[in-house]
Amino acid sequence: MHLSSFPTSVRLRRTALLGLSALFLHTGAQAVAGQWDSAALGQSGSGASSATPWISNLASGSAYAEWNVILGYPVDNTPDIAGSGTLSELTGGGFATSSGNIYGLGGPTSFQVDLSGANSGTAGTAGTAGTAGTSGTSGSWDVYLRVATQGSVALDAATLNGVSATREVTHNGVLTGGFGGAEQESLWKWTFSGSGPWVFNFGASAAHMSLDQVAVYAVPSAGATPAVPEPETWALMAAGLGAIAVLRRRRSA
Repeated sequence: MHLSSFPTSVRLRRTALLGLSALFLHTGAQAVAGQWDSAALGQSGSGASSATPWISNLASGSAYAEWNVILGYPVDNTPDIAGSGTLSELTGGGFATSSGNIYGLGGPTSFQVDLSGANSGTAGTAGTAGTAGTSGTSGSWDVYLRVATQGSVALDAATLNGVSATREVTHNGVLTGGFGGAEQESLWKWTFSGSGPWVFNFGASAAHMSLDQVAVYAVPSAGATPAVPEPETWALMAAGLGAIAVLRRRRSA
């Protein structure tokens, strides 16, 4: 049966799907899906498996989660590497591809990552990641969001708990054929005071962005200082020192 014998709506849908298939086949020839193409923060893991995460040795008390094959839509709450968390697409204008990407067809997609359980203060390796906590520190954190995209690029700004940051592009390639566009890897950083949970928001600048990978990492800042006592604690300490001074005077008398 010829394509012309189908109703117009069916022909348009079929044409669109053929175009998408051409795009995915083409981009797959340029880059391996689910693998990082650049190093970031001195870490060069590809994310191809749990043996090669972006962050291979997690800092004590850190939180980490990495999605490299995204099959759940609109929610994927099973990171491929480490940790726990939820990746959500908020507009409903995308779909999960067979290659493990989230593709935005009807318009710019918008994403949220909720790094849950980020306040227990445990440690771990990338295979069994711990979660961020505040015990023994002043609550100063370096928090990172890393995203790999194809086609349309990500917006420059992303937010963590409502605080905006501007991305650094760590990899930038050009896609030819299909819908064209770019193959990019983006990194955002925040320095935060306080504990988790960490909620990230980022999005596409236009339709036809294919989200390939996402990773989030929260680590106590290198300059974090011991926790400062509360005013009540200072008062109790002062009272105790005063009592000791009185006892010493009585003994010397």
